[in-house]
Amino acid sequence: MNDTSTCSPRTASPVPPGSLRETMRRFATGVAVVATTDRGSTYAAVVNSFTSVSLEPPLVLVCLQVGSRTCEALQRRGAFSICVLADEHREHSQRLARSQPTSDDDAFEVVDGLPTIRGTLAGLLCEVESVQVKGDHVIVVGCVVRTHHAQREPLVFYDGQYRMLDGQAAPDSGAVTATK
Repeated sequence: MNDTSTCSPRTASPVPPGSLRETMRRFATGVAVVATTDRGSTYAAVVNSFTSVSLEPPLVLVCLQVGSRTCEALQRRGAFSICVLADEHREHSQRLARSQPTSDDDAFEVVDGLPTIRGTLAGLLCEVESVQVKGDHVIVVGCVVRTHHAQREPLVFYDGQYRMLDGQAAPDSGAVTATK
């Protein structure tokens, strides 16, 4: 898919990439790994652009860099896993951010034919629903076919660094539920 969208604001020039990057660093996110297999190899990418799109049907989206090996393998395979990392996966996240997993990487296990990371906070197995190129990233929407979750401390990324939560809910935080 070769959608070469451009950003054409009506009233101002687009902000420079460095300014947008610095601004987006102020948004705390979880850390996830998108993984797939293709032609006998495992491909994985660390992402923090991952979100739920719809509960019915169950859809999520991830954004991957255009031309990345993981993105290309995911599109060929048509299926992928998303592993939401726990704080104990910090070193694994740092390693995967630098290089692809090797065949002897014991952090991965195969579930329903897809690579997943052991002991994650949450995991989703997805089939590719749609792919769209926007700027320097590819938006991949996946139909969720299987999930799991556990009670662990999340790995959090803020201002270019991994952070820890203290495990305590904010006073008067209450549960937030959507209204119809």
